[in-house]
Amino acid sequence: MKKLNFFLTLAVALFLVAGAVPANAQGKYGKDSAQCVNYLNFYRDFLKQFRATKSAGNLNEAANQWRGAFKTCPPKASQNLFIDGRTIFQNLIRNEKNAQVRQGLIDTLMLIHQTRQANYPKYKAAVAENIAFDMLSYYGNTNPEKVVAAIKDVVAISGNKTKADLLVAYMQKASELYQAGKMKGEDILKAYTDFSPIMDAQVAADPSDENKTKRGAFENAFVTSGVATCDNLVAVFTPRYEAEPTNVEVVKPIVSLLGSDSVCVNSDLFLKAVTSLHQIEPSYTSSYFLYKLHASKDNADEAVKFLEEAIASEESDAVKDGELTMELAVYNFKVGRHAKAVAAAKQAIEKDAAQAGKANLLMANIWAGQRCTANDMDNRAKYWVAVDYLNKAKAADETLAEEANKLSAQYRQYFPKTEDAFMYDLTDGKPYTISCGGMSATTTVRTTK
Repeated sequence: MKKLNFFLTLAVALFLVAGAVPANAQGKYGKDSAQCVNYLNFYRDFLKQFRATKSAGNLNEAANQWRGAFKTCPPKASQNLFIDGRTIFQNLIRNEKNAQVRQGLIDTLMLIHQTRQANYPKYKAAVAENIAFDMLSYYGNTNPEKVVAAIKDVVAISGNKTKADLLVAYMQKASELYQAGKMKGEDILKAYTDFSPIMDAQVAADPSDENKTKRGAFENAFVTSGVATCDNLVAVFTPRYEAEPTNVEVVKPIVSLLGSDSVCVNSDLFLKAVTSLHQIEPSYTSSYFLYKLHASKDNADEAVKFLEEAIASEESDAVKDGELTMELAVYNFKVGRHAKAVAAAKQAIEKDAAQAGKANLLMANIWAGQRCTANDMDNRAKYWVAVDYLNKAKAADETLAEEANKLSAQYRQYFPKTEDAFMYDLTDGKPYTISCGGMSATTTVRTTK
């Protein structure tokens, strides 16, 4: 019965061979064409069964038959021999526990790639990509040099069509090599410069969140490499920015990368890039950021302009507008624009009554610090105005009462004496209008004995 089954199997095999190999195609399958086709048919059958069952037995049989085909068939007999071979050996590698045997399987896999690439030049790019991904899988943790070299080969062949995953992997492995002293910083800088346009092309072709995330991972790998000093970042990004100052996909990474460095935020390039980004995609956030940036550089006019833009933004609500207007008042006070500071403080109260305490406290201090030169009484009367605002401050916010009372006691020391006020025809309780430092206020006469 066993013999019968054997012969039946053999008969089927011969039938398959006869059906699969036309008489005029013997050259394609080599000198042992029948045996070649036999191996091809049987490995495909076992591979099909493995895919359906995930049986290790079917996988091993597929591998045995495949080896026979690889040794017997000419390389150009079937490109699928190499495509399927990759599948078979990837699964063998995945299941192999013995390190030595596993390495032998990996070596065979690489030989499969090399043989396919040599015999099917039309698919050189696809094979190079497969090599890179397999190098990453099997040598990523042990031999990053091989990974980096393989990905460089892909870039050389595929250019802008190089997959984003490989570019991210290159930068990550290059970073590891640099930190281990096995790669020069200038090589990473060059790779970043060369690969960034490719990554840009990938995002342009597919602006999905997934691709943008990969772009971010690429940038992050470069930043964390240790090569990305501020000087290097500026050197790398300046020509990119100057070439495309209105391209959001160019400008955004520059802002992100330079903004992560405490030194680079002070660079001219960072300011230019942030300004460009604001022009391309204006927002409350970008307005406020530019205010902070210009304020840090003592560019008062620009700082005020962008803070006012943030306040005017439709993205902010009344509460936020009140906070920002109060911030505008404080900033104007800081840079010596006292009249504008008082005007902003009053606007802050109008926008949000919750700002009344801080706003009135600020106006009190502004008035107390003025130099009123019209006459000596005005220079005293400014303290009446200051105390008026202090009283409003503690009435609006009881948490300010202690500070307000302390300042009131201090300012009352400068109230005019009764006899001095009399010389100006002033008595306690009488209204008094004062103009000083571009500001004016109506207050009440108060004297000391």
